[in-house]
Amino acid sequence: MADLYLVRHGQTELNVQSILQGWHDSPLTARGREQALTARTAFAARGVAFDHVYSSPLGRARHTAELIVGEGRSIELVDDLREWHFGSLEGTSNREMPPQPWGDYPVAFGGESEVQLQSRMVAALSRIMARPQHDCVLAVSHGSACQEFLEYVTGEGELPDNGAVLHFGYCDGAFSLLCW
Repeated sequence: MADLYLVRHGQTELNVQSILQGWHDSPLTARGREQALTARTAFAARGVAFDHVYSSPLGRARHTAELIVGEGRSIELVDDLREWHFGSLEGTSNREMPPQPWGDYPVAFGGESEVQLQSRMVAALSRIMARPQHDCVLAVSHGSACQEFLEYVTGEGELPDNGAVLHFGYCDGAFSLLCW
C-alpha cells in the first residue's frame, strides 16, 4: 500500500479576514508558515520521507509545500489540485455565503459545482498515485478541495484546519483514510 499525505495550506491573510479565496491568492501569515514548519517537524519525527511532492500552483499551497520539504526539493505543480473555483464570489466575505453544502451555488457566479470539484480532485490524486514508484507522496491543496476528497473517500467530510494533514492509503486504485 502506498501513502498519500494530503495537506491543506497554512493560514493566509485572506483566511484571517474571512474572505473567500478560491483561485485568488493570498500570502501565508506568520501562523501559516509556522503550521507548515510544524507539519515538516511531524513528518521528520515519524520518519516520513516523500518520494514525490505535488502542489496546487497557487502561491499559498506552493509556499506551504516548500516549507514542508525544504529548499531545493522538486515540487510538481498540478492545476487540478487548485481550490474550488467560486467565480465572481471570490474576494467576498465567507459570511455572505449560504450554509454548506454549497452544491451548485457557485455555478451561477461563473464557478464550478461541488461535484466538479470532487471529480477533479479524485481524478488528479488517482492519476498521481497510479504513477510508478509513488510509495510516499505529499500533495498540498486547499480547504474545500481537501474536504471534497475526504468526502469521496469516507462518505463524510468536514473542512480541515489550515495546515491539517490527512493521511490516506492507496492500493489497487482505491483510497482509504488512515490514522495520523
